[in-house]
Amino acid sequence: MPVATHPAIRAVGGYLRDARERRLIWPAQPADLIRVSEETVLSMEAGHTPIALWHIELLCQLYHCSDDIPVLKNLASAAMHRSENIADEAPGHHRRLAGCARQAREVRWLSTALIPPPLQTAAYARAVGCPSPALPDAPLPSPHTAYVLDERILLTDRVAPEVMAPQLQYLLGLDVDELSVVPGRIAAPQGHLVELRMPAGPVFARPEHDGVLYLLADMRLSALMSDTWELITPAASRELLVYAAQEQLSRAYVHTGAARCPEPL
Repeated sequence: MPVATHPAIRAVGGYLRDARERRLIWPAQPADLIRVSEETVLSMEAGHTPIALWHIELLCQLYHCSDDIPVLKNLASAAMHRSENIADEAPGHHRRLAGCARQAREVRWLSTALIPPPLQTAAYARAVGCPSPALPDAPLPSPHTAYVLDERILLTDRVAPEVMAPQLQYLLGLDVDELSVVPGRIAAPQGHLVELRMPAGPVFARPEHDGVLYLLADMRLSALMSDTWELITPAASRELLVYAAQEQLSRAYVHTGAARCPEPL
């Protein structure tokens, strides 16, 4: 069976599987529609087998996501003919990434510049110019996602402390297993780097405000993720979060003159 090596192929397959499952459609129906076996449908969705462009069109019509036909066909075509990073810059790029992520065994999200969109409060999202978490185009949190943040994100003075303080209070309410903070500078590109552990192999993506870049996997990216995760200490992460929340509360008090909020737990 041919192997689809480009991560964009795996992303397209993962998104189509998510679309099928959201419609509660069993694999037999798309298999009959495109005249392949159920095993082939599952192999396409897993990213093991490339998906023909006319398959994408028929499947999207079946799953009621016809608006995604052009971009999914472009991603699949580029992935089959080019050996380079491929960008999804069409409207809905975060939604498609979120659908693919729901099909991953594990998602690891590394951030060095901003709090990841799935963890942003609406006020923070507005302050940094990201899509609001309340909007359908924003990425959605996943129960099998682990987030790692650079400490400097929490202590930034680029966002007003009266916005940062409640944002950090929200983060403190999350499970430590879901969110970790590492001290100092993470040796990673500025922004977000997401690793989706898909059945056919990892998908590395860089989600930004104007699109999602699907990266060709290499040993450097895998080593970066592994090395960063080795720095995680749950107790230290909690201490860093508490310290940052207290610092931002103090800044908010000085900045606004308002009464102090309760200390973080």
